[in-house]
Amino acid sequence: MTREKFLQELRIALQGQIVQVQVNEQLGYYENYIIEESRKGRTEQEVIDSLGSPRLIAKTIIQIYGNTVSQNTQNKQKARSFGNRGRKMVIIICVLLFLLLLVRIGWILLPMIASAFMIALMIYLFYQFFFQNKK
Repeated sequence: MTREKFLQELRIALQGQIVQVQVNEQLGYYENYIIEESRKGRTEQEVIDSLGSPRLIAKTIIQIYGNTVSQNTQNKQKARSFGNRGRKMVIIICVLLFLLLLVRIGWILLPMIASAFMIALMIYLFYQFFFQNKK
């Protein structure tokens, strides 16, 4: 097995099991190890044979670093669910405050709001009729 083939199998076995930073670090480590041992006089094949199966190495690495991926995923899911609940609570509070204000001073503001809505609707229709259809 060549160095490239060894590293490719190791990458495939690690991909998606641990974070990408760790995958890159491990691949760099094993590539440097093979190169350094080859400089000491051993053949590349001897070094790779002494390391063993890249899949077995990957299993060991995953056992060591694999928990970080699942913990990161769980933390992201918790943050998303808390964020969604927080947004929902803010919306509910805003709607309740709006309804409270509408009940308290709604009789005064209701005619003004209706007038503003009617004016906006007329402006929109005027724009649609005279400007939107011309090209």
